[in-house]
Amino acid sequence: MHIDTILNQIKQQRFEPVESSWAQGRTLFGGITGAILCQVASEGVEADRRLKHFQVEFVRPTLAETPYQVVSEDISHGKTLTSREVRLIQDDKIRVTARADFVRPIESDVRIETFTPPKLKQPNQGTALSGVGLPAFVGHFDNFVTTEGVPFQGHNVPELGGWMRFLKSPEKITEAHLVALIDAWPPTAAPFYTGFKPVSTVSWSIHFTDQVDSVPKDEHLGYLAKVNFGSDGVSSSTADIWTPDGRLVAKSLQTNLIFA
Repeated sequence: MHIDTILNQIKQQRFEPVESSWAQGRTLFGGITGAILCQVASEGVEADRRLKHFQVEFVRPTLAETPYQVVSEDISHGKTLTSREVRLIQDDKIRVTARADFVRPIESDVRIETFTPPKLKQPNQGTALSGVGLPAFVGHFDNFVTTEGVPFQGHNVPELGGWMRFLKSPEKITEAHLVALIDAWPPTAAPFYTGFKPVSTVSWSIHFTDQVDSVPKDEHLGYLAKVNFGSDGVSSSTADIWTPDGRLVAKSLQTNLIFA
């Protein structure tokens, strides 16, 4: 089941069970549930408003191959800002919640750009995020680690990054696609641990720039996350995501649990 199949079903207001290829064990990969909520939130928004902020809270595991529903409501709608809350419900329990903020551009002469793309090794010089022992969902992605710290290899390096794209290209890249791509990376603290450990995302916030429409669908995007702090199995990290020609697409802030 390709991600476009899932998102196109959402556009038709069909909430079909998501197959286990998007799972980690019996639980759906958080990036795909986040993408589903992002797509639902985007439906019916005025064309001149763009998604600038997306906040996700993972309340309970969402099961693969199991029916679910999504409810959405506007919590604010003004001349400039529309804020929506969406909830994924399965077996009468809230599993994932999200808030999406859509902004109409404000005419302004001020433009602030501070991002300089990091110099990373090329994908063919990195380590593929694939192989035995990794969750099923990684098979949908073509991601390579090119930083020194490789997940679950016992490297005390407080950063994790490289290149990411879908193994099978979508029709185009949207904010919902980016949600799935970004979450396909393990927690940034993962290199500190030896051997694969169970992980969970507690909360996640993404800030989108105005460059999403220009994201290529079949080229690798850059990704570099740095640990803000970590102790007692809890870690916080901030990541930059950029296009091959060095334009910032999004910033991501996550709080993760690593059970080890």
